[in-house]
Amino acid sequence: MNRSFYGNKVLSYSFLTAMIMVAVEVSPVIGIFCAFLMGWKWVVEKRGWRPLSRRWTGILSILALIQVLVQFRTIVGQEPAYTFLLALSALRVMDYKTDRDHRFIVLLGFLLISIKALFSLDIYWIVPSVFAFAGLWYSLLPPAYPQRLRLTIKMFILSMPLAMFMFFAFPRFVLPWAMSRGASQQAEVGFSDEISPGRVADIASTNAMAFRARLHNLPLFITSDMYWRGSVLNVSKGLSWSPGRAAGLNHLQKIEDLPSYDVAIEATSQRYIFALEGTRIVRSEFGGIVPLEQDVFRSTRILSKATVYVGFWDKDYINREQPTDQDLQTPPLRGKVREWVDAVNGKKLNTKGRLAEIKNLFSETGFFYTIAPGTYGPNDLEEFLFTRKRGFCEHYAGAYASLARGLGIPARVVIGYQGGRYNPWGDFWRISQKDAHAWAEVFVDGHWQRVDPTAWVAPLRLSIGAEEFFNLSEEDQKAFAKSANWRPTWANSTMIWDQITLWAEDLNYQWTYFLIDFDRGSQKNFWQNLLEQRGPLILFLIAVALFVYVAVRHRFRKAKKLSPSQKLLLEIEQWGLSKNLKRESQQPPLIYFEKISEAYPQLKPVLEKIGHSYDRHVYAEDLTAGEDIGSLRTEWKEEIKKGPF
Repeated sequence: MNRSFYGNKVLSYSFLTAMIMVAVEVSPVIGIFCAFLMGWKWVVEKRGWRPLSRRWTGILSILALIQVLVQFRTIVGQEPAYTFLLALSALRVMDYKTDRDHRFIVLLGFLLISIKALFSLDIYWIVPSVFAFAGLWYSLLPPAYPQRLRLTIKMFILSMPLAMFMFFAFPRFVLPWAMSRGASQQAEVGFSDEISPGRVADIASTNAMAFRARLHNLPLFITSDMYWRGSVLNVSKGLSWSPGRAAGLNHLQKIEDLPSYDVAIEATSQRYIFALEGTRIVRSEFGGIVPLEQDVFRSTRILSKATVYVGFWDKDYINREQPTDQDLQTPPLRGKVREWVDAVNGKKLNTKGRLAEIKNLFSETGFFYTIAPGTYGPNDLEEFLFTRKRGFCEHYAGAYASLARGLGIPARVVIGYQGGRYNPWGDFWRISQKDAHAWAEVFVDGHWQRVDPTAWVAPLRLSIGAEEFFNLSEEDQKAFAKSANWRPTWANSTMIWDQITLWAEDLNYQWTYFLIDFDRGSQKNFWQNLLEQRGPLILFLIAVALFVYVAVRHRFRKAKKLSPSQKLLLEIEQWGLSKNLKRESQQPPLIYFEKISEAYPQLKPVLEKIGHSYDRHVYAEDLTAGEDIGSLRTEWKEEIKKGPF
């Protein structure tokens, strides 16, 4: 008899939950394709549509594999594995008919749940994962099996102590095939080491998590104080900038007694380490972070999974690296830009006077800060500065640095993140993609100094953070962007939903940080602390051993109490369960044998013999009847092998 996928509600709900958990991580095209197949399967079973043949599902499986190899150039990694497994799962559901298909679908469901747990540490996925996992196990048990739900819960309860012990006691190994997200063209965080008009705006258009930071005792309390450096750009094309000379290793001496902060960064498939301005050293448990020139840091390995690192911050630090000729090179300046630069140079001002002229240009001539300024070319300085005057942070930073170079002042662009959202529940900052930012640096008075033109055009963006700023209407952004102290009316009210969101975010952060930070050193401390309590530990182990001994002994004693006739009856009951022939409570064995005989007449002769022997042995207490049980048991096994059933 053919099985029905949607007819088995526990299986279908559990498997669909597992698929949805993975579908949120893949391309929408793959998600739509899988949803189409699942819908097709539904109308096949419910409306009698023509199903897709196994031949076509096989061809589509091969095409899915080819598509993954073409897109990612590998089958190894997070995104390729997600994509292929999800497509394969939907195609296998189309073939779902037999018990063998059922078991394979359950296996695929376990794989989907496992790969989600491997790459995602968010606590939000625990509930759907447990639901899907338990449902898949439940669907494996025969429908006639007594107390299926109780058995499933019992399995979970018994497995929890072992799972916890393995987590705390045994080291975790990074699987080679889990080290990469695949050769995707865009990383999870989406950060890039160059800017062109619209690049940072594209990153900031989403609210995905970039990293979380806990500042401890650092004297930084407001968003406008926090600049997270990612990369320094030296090659100017006007509004477009890219990295210049390869930064060499900056050998730092060990610095003691500096305040520190912790960062938990999401998987990026890149090497960028984001550090606060003034950071002198960055350390991590895996030890693979190196300091480079220009006050930037890089990981020696790809950040293919969430990672925790610690930054050591010096409030008095000043970068005195000498500028190079590259820090003065400018693209061809044309039209009004050349006229403006020549006019300022003609005034014979000192360095600070020339920088003040650039500030006046941005502050007094009606510039508007927007995430959607329209399209600019790489060197559309004239159109940006003197015509449209609409731009995002990268437009202002790139234009400022280009003008400074045109006035003979060494300048460069820094990209990273600015600000964040503070969570008072967990005392940490959440930095999202919306906080992506670009600013400029100029070499004045013998050291590099930060200059952020956004502070003149839209100081409100820096004072309330990107998330709240871009939640404002465009009218409010335009009207209040220059009012750093203005706040929307809803900003002063504390809604219950906001508190719940902050609490849930804190809970997720604590969970994620615990999982990431529980490294080999933590496991070593776990064993050391455990061994220090030798007395209680020995007593606990003795108690566990006694409990196991008593439980096993009780189990074997219970098994020994069964007579040969009862053991044979138990075997027949188990076989009947597999055929949906359950023995009802208090049902006499002979009546149960008749029930099986009605369903399978070919078994009637052997069941009559077994029933007669059982009746004499158990009820008539004829001890000699037990001697026939061995031969009857053999005859029973031979009969059920003949089949078919």
